[in-house]
Amino acid sequence: MKSGRAATFGKSAAQFLIGCVRQVVAARPRTEPDAGLLEAVKPWQQVFEHNPVMYFMVDRAGTVINVNSFGAAQLGYTAAELIGRSVMDVFFEEDRDFVRSCVALCLKTIDQSHTWEIRKVRKDGSVLWVRENAKAMLRADGEPLVLVACENITERKEAENALRQSEAYLAQAQELSHTGSFGWSAATGEITWSKETYRIFQFEEGTKPKIPRMLERIHPEDRPAVLQTTGRAARECKDYDHEYRLVMGDGSIKYVRAVARAARDASGQVEFVGSVSDITATKEAERRLRDSEQRFRDYAETASDWFWETGPDHRVTQISEHSDTITAPAGLIGLTRWDIAPDAALEPEKWQEHRAALDAHVPFRDLVYRSKDRNGQPIYVRTSGKPLFGADGTFLGYRGVCTDVTAAIRADQAEAALRKAQAELAHVTRVTTLGELTASIAHEINQPLAAVIANADACLGWLQRSPPDLKAARRSVEWIIEDGTRASDVIRRVRALAKRTEVEMAPLDVNGVVREAVALVQREMASHAVSIRMELSSALPKIVGDRIQLQQVLINLIMNGIEAMEGVNDRPRELAIRSAASGDGAMLLSVSDCGVGVCEQSIDRLFTPFFTTKSSGMGMGLSICRSIIEAHGGRLSAAPNQGRGATFQITLPLDREETS
Repeated sequence: MKSGRAATFGKSAAQFLIGCVRQVVAARPRTEPDAGLLEAVKPWQQVFEHNPVMYFMVDRAGTVINVNSFGAAQLGYTAAELIGRSVMDVFFEEDRDFVRSCVALCLKTIDQSHTWEIRKVRKDGSVLWVRENAKAMLRADGEPLVLVACENITERKEAENALRQSEAYLAQAQELSHTGSFGWSAATGEITWSKETYRIFQFEEGTKPKIPRMLERIHPEDRPAVLQTTGRAARECKDYDHEYRLVMGDGSIKYVRAVARAARDASGQVEFVGSVSDITATKEAERRLRDSEQRFRDYAETASDWFWETGPDHRVTQISEHSDTITAPAGLIGLTRWDIAPDAALEPEKWQEHRAALDAHVPFRDLVYRSKDRNGQPIYVRTSGKPLFGADGTFLGYRGVCTDVTAAIRADQAEAALRKAQAELAHVTRVTTLGELTASIAHEINQPLAAVIANADACLGWLQRSPPDLKAARRSVEWIIEDGTRASDVIRRVRALAKRTEVEMAPLDVNGVVREAVALVQREMASHAVSIRMELSSALPKIVGDRIQLQQVLINLIMNGIEAMEGVNDRPRELAIRSAASGDGAMLLSVSDCGVGVCEQSIDRLFTPFFTTKSSGMGMGLSICRSIIEAHGGRLSAAPNQGRGATFQITLPLDREETS
């Protein structure tokens, strides 16, 4: 082949083949082969057979007219196996319509080249990706012939598929992690974003990112810091890592973190490759955590005065005092709690129990001990703690809170002293009342004693008869026993009122308490010509109270009623005592007289200590009565009657066990 002839065939393999075929089909037919022509064709046959490109010749119907050995071998066939078969046999079923359209296009555009990429199926079923360059030309008889040169691009396609898969994985990973990527050329200002970065900034994908538009999205308060950070990084070719806020189109706030690595391109210009992460959820979680920590800190600070921590040896390692606390002792670090408390030696059992709890590594609550504040003043401290353990279960110590309860302890002590003083005063009042009731008490005792003497004389008379009347004597002795018991009961009640005893709360029949109190003042009522009317409701549930104290209240109210009616001469002097259930889990007990009554101005002051409407009164009786009733969880009140006199009403809670 002459060198000039080769140039006319073009540089590509397909053009080279087409030029060769043109010489063959253009030769005039001879009855005998032209030896020169055969000799000229041989080189082209060698090129056709051994060129590392797949060559196919296909007619109008798609039948393979010829194929080179290399092309057949690439598909796992011999040339003879493919010649005469439809070229569609080497394509996948789903691709054959596309192949037909390509062949039709070549036949429609004679002498024009067309290129496409497509899969072919090998004889063993595996895939071969090819890039086909095809062109149709006319043979000497006018029939079209499609010449196809195929380049194996399987490796490139596999690499492209792998790259697309990697990009898909990366895009999915960015979406899942809310992290996008970006590139930025500091010199040109050109910016490239990944799909996730567009989503984070809520910009339409595919639009060109511009710095001014990005700055509009950044929160106005954060723009100066962003410009300063990125500007310094661009000038100094340094990495940067910063956080800022975005103001989205709907006004919501999004927190992002941008991390970039600086490098220089081939021309020496600074460029950045980095990532942008949507950290809004993290920031919100941090905010909730801070709020939660602050909330529990507020709870702890309002419920305690300082925090503490101890190590495994129970020695104080940390004191976290609140800003407004001035009572926390100083110099506690390194000390145990029993080293701090001056009462450790005075209450050994309490501290032994506490140390046993610490050694057992169990929580403890409300341990109260004495200590001293930073000024050396004695204080009372209440503390609670919880053991701490490491991830491996190792005991690390305790953590807890302390509260200065000095004011509460001293208030309790003052209240106890007040209760003691009230009890002493109530006792004095009872004794004073007994002195006032001496005549009544003597009468109550004399009656059964006189009956005892009379019955004893009668018994002697019955025994002196002949024969003795034992039945009558027995009856007299029984009466003696009854009268003696009655006298003993009177003495017992008087002793109980006079005796200084501790408060004894027990279930009581309130009607029984009323009857016992009335029995003690019976003589006093008779001497003042006062009659009593008791309207006591039957089957009342029991109350819980101290019998002696409630008797004292009733006697005081009865005596006040008697004294209030002392000047009444135009009407009967009657005292009414009533008991009833109130229907709301309480019992009502009232004492009403028909005396001079009380004025509205005095009602509110009746129960005030040292206030009295009597010329000889101390003004303590009703005050003590109210204190006793309130100590029983009840209420004592007074009101003028619609006619004459006044009514004092006691409300007491019923026994819960009785009402349940």
